[in-house]
This record gives sequence, C-alpha cells and structure tokens, in this order.
Amino acid sequence: MNNIKLLKIQSLLKEILQESLFTLSDTRLNSLSITRVECKGGKEYAKVFFDTTGIDENEQKEILKLLKKANNFIREQLQSSLDWYKTPNLSYEFDKEMQTLNRLDSIFKQIQKKDSND
Repeated sequence: MNNIKLLKIQSLLKEILQESLFTLSDTRLNSLSITRVECKGGKEYAKVFFDTTGIDENEQKEILKLLKKANNFIREQLQSSLDWYKTPNLSYEFDKEMQTLNRLDSIFKQIQKKDSND
C-alpha cells in the first residue's frame, strides 16, 4: 500500500473513531483526544493513540480497560461508517511521544523564561 493511501486511511479512521468516542456515555472516554492512528497489514489492524494531557498513569490503565470493554461498540460504529469488507482490529494506547514533546516544551519555556530574566 502506498504511503498516501495509508495516510488517508489513518486520517479517516482517526476522524470516525473520534466521533465514535463522542457518542459514548462515559465522560472518561468521550473526552479522550486521539493523537494518531497507525495501520498495520493494510486495513487489518489499527493502533489508536490518545493524548495523555491531564491523565495520570492509574487513570490511563482504567481508561484502557474501559476501551477494551467498549471495543465491540466502537468497531460497530466503524463498520457502519465505512464501506470496507472488514473492520480493522483495534488496539489502544496512550501516546508517549506526546508526553515527551510536552516535557520538552516545558523545559524550553523554562529556559526561555530564565534567559529573559537574566
């Protein structure tokens, strides 16, 4: 699969998955923000990454359990929105890259503040 087609698929999945989360009644799930979706095996597997901002590790573990319970519903939402032969198998995790970027951003702001005070 070429790169542009894969990026389109991932973008489409991200959009539909975000809409599906908004329909869930649990505020811990419907307020999640998807940072990216990575597809493997064409459209067979999709890993969904979430923003960690304001969510500690214990809450992340609980949210992942809730997502696992809601997985069938989420996949049904995908199936009804897509005209694909098969719905991708989904896995969920929190985006560690976002944590790293947020930490780096905070460090740079501290450096900038210190430099402006000198």
